[in-house]
Amino acid sequence: MEGEEEPSDAEGSFSNAGILKKIAIVCAGPLVNIVFGLLVYFILITIHYGVSVAVSSTINFSGALLDSIKMLFTGGATIDDLSGPVGIASIVTQTSGITDFVYLLSVISLSLGITNLLPIPPLDGGKLLIYIIECIKRKPLKEETSFKIQMLGFAFILGLSIFVMYNDILRII
Repeated sequence: MEGEEEPSDAEGSFSNAGILKKIAIVCAGPLVNIVFGLLVYFILITIHYGVSVAVSSTINFSGALLDSIKMLFTGGATIDDLSGPVGIASIVTQTSGITDFVYLLSVISLSLGITNLLPIPPLDGGKLLIYIIECIKRKPLKEETSFKIQMLGFAFILGLSIFVMYNDILRII
């Protein structure tokens, strides 16, 4: 969208949008991933067991997902429980049929949506955090400050990615 990466004076650009519109735009991507994952899961269960089972199963699945997120912040899950592309590829090779693969697809979509909402710059959740700070301060952060925050977040994500990939490889070996 024009004005999202670099400032733009064009009418209707992201730069000229109000804070609530910016928040809605930033939330749209992760929320689509979450809705897609839940919808795929619901359809998969409906095909095998019917709509009534799919409704209750999707609600339980959502609850388990929320519990998993809580565990990340309360210490119930450790960094060793994370999987990256190497770990996901290893899991995909263990699927036995289209049902397992589609289920895994829904879990990956949900995980991406939720991960993207974490308040870590440069993820969408980090952008949301910055917009909330700007909303509280009632003025935008200095461009230099925003850049430094983004670079710190990027360094954190890069380090985490390397660590997770290393752990994935150790699990496979």
